Amino acid sequence: MKLTAARTLSAPRRWLGIPTGRQAVLWTLPLLLSMVYVVQPAVLAPMVAIDVLIALVLAVDLALATGAVEAHREVAPVQSVGRAFPVRVVVRNAGSRILELDVTDQAPGSAEGMPVSGRVQPGRALDTSYDVTVDDRGRHAFGEVTVRWSSPLGLWQRQRAVDLPAELRVYPDFEPLRSGSLVARASDERVPVRVRRRPGGENEFQRLRPYVAGDPYRHIDWKATARRREFVTREFGQESNQNLIFMVDAGRMMSARLEGAAGSGLTAFDHALNAAVMMGQVALRHGDRVGLLTFDRKVRAWLPPKAGARHGASLIRQTYDLQPSLEEPDYAMAFRYLTGRVRRRSLVVLLTTVVDEVNADLAARVGHALAHRHLPLVVWLRDPEVDELVTAPPGSPRSAYHRGAAAELTAWRERSLLALRRRGALVVDARPDELSMDLLSRYLEIKARRLL
Repeated sequence: MKLTAARTLSAPRRWLGIPTGRQAVLWTLPLLLSMVYVVQPAVLAPMVAIDVLIALVLAVDLALATGAVEAHREVAPVQSVGRAFPVRVVVRNAGSRILELDVTDQAPGSAEGMPVSGRVQPGRALDTSYDVTVDDRGRHAFGEVTVRWSSPLGLWQRQRAVDLPAELRVYPDFEPLRSGSLVARASDERVPVRVRRRPGGENEFQRLRPYVAGDPYRHIDWKATARRREFVTREFGQESNQNLIFMVDAGRMMSARLEGAAGSGLTAFDHALNAAVMMGQVALRHGDRVGLLTFDRKVRAWLPPKAGARHGASLIRQTYDLQPSLEEPDYAMAFRYLTGRVRRRSLVVLLTTVVDEVNADLAARVGHALAHRHLPLVVWLRDPEVDELVTAPPGSPRSAYHRGAAAELTAWRERSLLALRRRGALVVDARPDELSMDLLSRYLEIKARRLL
């Protein structure tokens, strides 16, 4: 699907032009004569004559700098964050004279390939394309296409902006999920189960099949065995249609951009939301129901747990433009909101990041309260810059202080997470670049161990 906008714009004579460098060179002669006039007043008459002549030339050149252009832009309205995509801009010369066009486009993000120039005959068009990369999720807008053309003598330039409003929806980059590489890595390297209904579990009956040596005797179906007069065993699969609900903190600390090799410059909220959506897609493929709650001091978004591929698409569409705020998160409010709407036992994944004891205690209390009805999984995002400070080689005295502060923060974090584990909570302490894999591995482990 291509999003196209078009507009025609002409240049009436009464519009002023932009002086060029060639015009500045032309005015150097009167300027020199004015300097000579200080010591030789006789040059006044030639100087005035030259000024009048230049003014007439400029007026005629400006009057002849007419032109009209038609412009349109083509771009797909949905793109992925951080991935370059092409934009096509076509500017047509709708006038009667040859135009030397300079074209630039007001695009969101960083543009490569603009501005562009070209000589365009009457009735012909300058057809160009360039690449745009947007580094932030959400809604973005294209602006004006600015077109300049020169006068016949090159002393003036006309500049007009062709307003081509267009909205761009930038989604997280889910290429690893679409390609299957994320699921393949998890199944082959990190966990002993696969993202599919796997025989051998004891939760959900799947089918009857002939007995194979080594099958547990307790799985033999004796009624089917008597009818067929051969051993028949019941095969079970991992239980599906279970609830998986994400609670994503959209408060102040999640607005911090995580720099360093593992952070990629995205906010903590971006990393958490990307991991939640990726894990949710895998859970939907597994047959489970997925819901999502984002909150700061109030509920920012609530998607009740549902199953099916359509819900997976809805999960992406309704969260792609969510952004963190500068408010403190209200964990207790989010807990009350969730428990008032979900009665069924669920795997609740709380994704947050904390750097002080107050919020750490509040998050721990919410995890403990969730454990009475649900299975909580508490996820704390790690700041890669803090880790790099701890492992950095000693340098200046100031860097030693930085390293000591980072080590103290890391030690406090480890103590807080240990306290959570002692309370019986499942905990994931992950760097941003490892968060999706760690979450997926823990989810598959929970399914394999039948903890839910």
